[in-house]
Amino acid sequence: MDPATATRAAADTAPMARWVAVLEAFTDRDEWGVRDLATHLGLPRSAVHRILHEAVRQGLLAAAVTTGRFRVGPALARLAVVLADRLDVRSVARPVMERAAAELDETLVLALYSPGRRQFAAIDAVESSHPIRYIWGPLRQWSDLHTGSSGKGILAFLPDEEQDAIVAALPDPVPGPVPTPRARLRAELRDARARGHVVSHGERFPGAVGVSAPIRDATGRVIGDLVFGWPDNRNDPDKEARAGRIVMDAAARVSAALGYRP
Repeated sequence: MDPATATRAAADTAPMARWVAVLEAFTDRDEWGVRDLATHLGLPRSAVHRILHEAVRQGLLAAAVTTGRFRVGPALARLAVVLADRLDVRSVARPVMERAAAELDETLVLALYSPGRRQFAAIDAVESSHPIRYIWGPLRQWSDLHTGSSGKGILAFLPDEEQDAIVAALPDPVPGPVPTPRARLRAELRDARARGHVVSHGERFPGAVGVSAPIRDATGRVIGDLVFGWPDNRNDPDKEARAGRIVMDAAARVSAALGYRP
């Protein structure tokens, strides 16, 4: 648990706040004892003791193999799975996308990543009011990650081992409008990760500019990205920078709504 959450738990005497703090602590560790959890949260040991034992009676927690320690129970595990399945990324993202797209007045696309395929596909978009717009329809098909901001907005933020495996499987140089040595692609991905967003010019669609940022779920796993796209005749460096700020903020809002905490 982050220090701010622990501080709030200690300061807030409301029973529900203490229950939430105790249960959230099991996202940090598999097991807790009364003493170490009370110290971690800054709560009275007696209060933590009562909550843990009541949670066991309700099936939310269970006794661990080691005496005096506790782990996630079947009722809490079931709730986590059922609620995660019911959380629709599209419905969560849509209001955030509408506000972000209106702020820049360019098309904003929502794409999701398939770890099994190591590809992505677009599932929704809020379109620009301009008569000439970014054509996002082809992104509905499964597409590779190494081309354009739509794919690199995912690839740049994957765990190192997964990213390395994807890049290593590509031919060298990597095919595209301009063939790119693998070493240069890796450098581009590192720069994008440090910056927090990806910018591309005409990599997937000629004459298009793309700016993207990753979306994460409650576990921190990258599950997709948000992608701004517009024709390059409406582009300038200031607009790219502004789009980067907007898309990172929007992606962070969607991630937070999905349960992600940095």
